[in-house]
Amino acid sequence: MSSEEVRQPGVQASRPKGDVEESDAVEPVAKSAESGIEMQVGLADIQSTLDQLEEQIAAYRRMLAEQEATVEEPTETGAQETQLVGIDDEELGSVAASIASDYAAFFTGLGAVADAALEETEDVEDAGDEVGQALVADDADEDDAFVAVAERVSVVEEMDVAAALEEEEVGLAAPSVEMPELFAELDRQMEMGLHRNALVAVFEDGQEHLDYLSSVDGSGVTPEPQPMFRAFSCGKAMTAAVIWRLLDAGILGIDAPVVEYWPEFAQRGKSKVTIRHVLTHTAGLPHDFGRGDVDWGDWGRMMDILASMDLEYEPGEVIHYHSITFGLLVAEIASRATGVEFEELFEREVKGPLGLKDTCFSIGADDADARNRVQKLYTAEDYFDLEMPSKMDWLMDNQIVTPGGSCITTARDLGRLYATVCNGGVGGDGEVWLSEDAAASVYETLASAYNITEMTKNRVGQGVWMYDEQPNRMATLSATSVFGHGGIGTSIAWGDPEYGVSAAILTDTMLQEGLNGARLNRISAAIRWDLGLPVGSVGEI
Repeated sequence: MSSEEVRQPGVQASRPKGDVEESDAVEPVAKSAESGIEMQVGLADIQSTLDQLEEQIAAYRRMLAEQEATVEEPTETGAQETQLVGIDDEELGSVAASIASDYAAFFTGLGAVADAALEETEDVEDAGDEVGQALVADDADEDDAFVAVAERVSVVEEMDVAAALEEEEVGLAAPSVEMPELFAELDRQMEMGLHRNALVAVFEDGQEHLDYLSSVDGSGVTPEPQPMFRAFSCGKAMTAAVIWRLLDAGILGIDAPVVEYWPEFAQRGKSKVTIRHVLTHTAGLPHDFGRGDVDWGDWGRMMDILASMDLEYEPGEVIHYHSITFGLLVAEIASRATGVEFEELFEREVKGPLGLKDTCFSIGADDADARNRVQKLYTAEDYFDLEMPSKMDWLMDNQIVTPGGSCITTARDLGRLYATVCNGGVGGDGEVWLSEDAAASVYETLASAYNITEMTKNRVGQGVWMYDEQPNRMATLSATSVFGHGGIGTSIAWGDPEYGVSAAILTDTMLQEGLNGARLNRISAAIRWDLGLPVGSVGEI
């Protein structure tokens, strides 16, 4: 689909409930008139009928008791004789009133029995038709009428019980907003096995519009407390957000050399690297340590190694994604500038002020509740690293902080971060988190160069990306201010400041990047279609 195409979401036409074609209509009064049956029944006759029915109810109670007493034990093969549908005393006590209502409606020409039958499934419709036939047939007696109505009641009640059990098992409420394209796309991808669980949050004008869980166990409004997902590199925006705040406060300068805050970093010609270079992945240090003796739990040791690394490129020369080193550099720079360790600084500058309840970069060993909420991670059979789930579990179990990849969060928290930036720096509670200029600077193009990783030319802001290639994971047109960040094999979060919309999509199943990009592109496109936003090219799966 080209960017100029306007998609018309498919709508399946259906006949309104209770709207019956002429050929389907049940007309008990007309039929009875044609058959010449006299329908003059007064209240006294109805009362007489009720008296007889009450006697029959008592007889049925006795029959049920006898039946229950004589039910055969299970056979050797485990089979059991068919039992009568159980009806308790309370249900039996209301049958007479129900039948009286049906009788009165029928005799006054309201056709209530037929209408009720038409509003149920075809099975119940057939049962209702049998009731009408039993009541108007010349040879019908009151026993036939009672049995027909009792059967209809049993069918309806069984349906209601099944529906109630299903709802109880799922336990998720239906969303209060209609996003049919999104829900259909998530269902389609789940049926294809592209995820077992996917969490999607959508914000408009700084306020939550939708928080939705697509799950093999039942989809709907995300339960509380929410499941938490591995965000991988989606968490880089959370890490960079600390720098956004420090830049806004004047504690850091965008073009200040890193060595101004971290003197040891000047080793091996790195004195020219600036904060801008770090945020735009042009610092020239794209690769991780490549050292087998690194203790990932020893932050000081890792920083010593990072400070002693050689440059691979001249700073600012090329965009080369710093998958691991980005988070380490950002966290250490922020800590050096403030004298506060990164996790505490994140809590103070980002998590607390924005009210992010479920975001962290490590989970304490004694926090069993949080650990139980972390969604299990899966990989597709053809994924390049089938050990990734166990590696991420190892990071969590050992409380290893890697700010470029260990973030655990919810779509609500991630979406709220982007929503605040799109809302001019004002949070959902009306508090100013960033100045308006600082918020706009987040998605300002700070670098536009050849991306040696993706073999394309990209625009990069303050730790976020603006995609121009088609199709892209944010399903946006080229040359827009839409900004975001993805997570390897799983996720994407983005903000569209022009329309005040943000979205976060987290999944539990890691796919090869081609397929992962296609599924995220289609989910993002569905969100944009539902909200009436411009949509870029949409790929096929």
